[in-house]
Amino acid sequence: MVSTEYPSVAAPPEWWRCEKDALLMNYVAREREKRRLEAEQGQILAEIESRGVKDVTGYAVLSQALVDWVQIKPGEAKARVDRARALNPRQDGGARIPALAPYAAAAALDGDLGAAQLDPIIAGLAALPAWVSAEERETGEQILVDLARTAGPRQITQAAANLRDRLDPDGREPKDPDPAAPRHELGFITHRDGTHGIKITTDAETIARLKATLDPLAKPRPATEEEGRDTRSQWERLGDAFAEFVSIGMTNPKIPTQAGDSVHVVVTIGLEELKTGIGRACLDLVGDISATEARILACDCKIIPVTLNAKGAPLDVGRTQRLATPAQRLALAIRDGGCAFPGCDAPPQRCTAHHIVFWAHHGETQIDNLVLLCGRHHRLIHSSDWEVRIAADGYPEFIPPEFIDPARAPRRNTLHTSRT
Repeated sequence: MVSTEYPSVAAPPEWWRCEKDALLMNYVAREREKRRLEAEQGQILAEIESRGVKDVTGYAVLSQALVDWVQIKPGEAKARVDRARALNPRQDGGARIPALAPYAAAAALDGDLGAAQLDPIIAGLAALPAWVSAEERETGEQILVDLARTAGPRQITQAAANLRDRLDPDGREPKDPDPAAPRHELGFITHRDGTHGIKITTDAETIARLKATLDPLAKPRPATEEEGRDTRSQWERLGDAFAEFVSIGMTNPKIPTQAGDSVHVVVTIGLEELKTGIGRACLDLVGDISATEARILACDCKIIPVTLNAKGAPLDVGRTQRLATPAQRLALAIRDGGCAFPGCDAPPQRCTAHHIVFWAHHGETQIDNLVLLCGRHHRLIHSSDWEVRIAADGYPEFIPPEFIDPARAPRRNTLHTSRT
């Protein structure tokens, strides 16, 4: 029977007396302590399983015991048990089962990792094929654990997928390297209220072309004294843009009615992936596509240099203007992939070009002084102790405040790219 006599807890400090930095550091310190205690709880669960769940608890299933002991949902109880099994060695009968992620377990006991970081590491290691050597698994886990000390779940999940692709390059590609022929279907729907809809099934390239065409037409209208600001939702703006696009196509002979070159899309892919056809690429405005599909697109796409636009316009404009040029925006979208702040997945079209050395402080409008930031993180950089700089390899990195990391080790966004 579990005792209900708990040790007394000291009265909490009077937080309203704390300075700002002390308040934040206290919160982070308690998060680390909570993670450490959760790791110790996992060790206890592993020991219970080693001794026999029924013998120790009277329950046939350990997760059900947790539901009754600490009043949590069954899903959370199962997640705790699964996490404990993966992080800790245990006995099953006479056999000893080693931990799946011993390095992650050690980091958790230090308070560095919590469930949000541990779960994608465990899932990534569990997804590796059985033939991957113990040495490769160990090295891969160390890479993921080092990243997880400063990264969020999405970045860890992507890094784990990249690890799996490197160790098992044939796993993500079909046996037949030729992709299936694009499937195009279009249907018109009439609703009961008299409005009409369109149901379409098509491939990523067509959707990218459509988005590239509609986005400029869907921008919010400038505020006027007569109408005020544009209150249309994003869906309404895209709907109006589509109607305008159809109208232009019907009446303007300058707009090609068949496949033409009125818009362009950008495919970002590593040189090695382009050569081999193994791996992933990014299709602008759509997202992930296979390297094989990117190779097919490359046969029919114009190559735009990163340092120049299609007409050879230079990317650095110094102090001649404050706003980034279209050529600079394209280059930043290719370099940063979207908001460059660690863990943010905002795409380029939702970002602005931020001057690292502020324009008001005589910063120049050139690529090595610009970084893409979404609205939220743009405000954060201007109003907090976070700092951003361009590293020696030409890519942006962010320096966290001391209360997050006393060492202030630089961090990068690995969601848009595989750079660490």
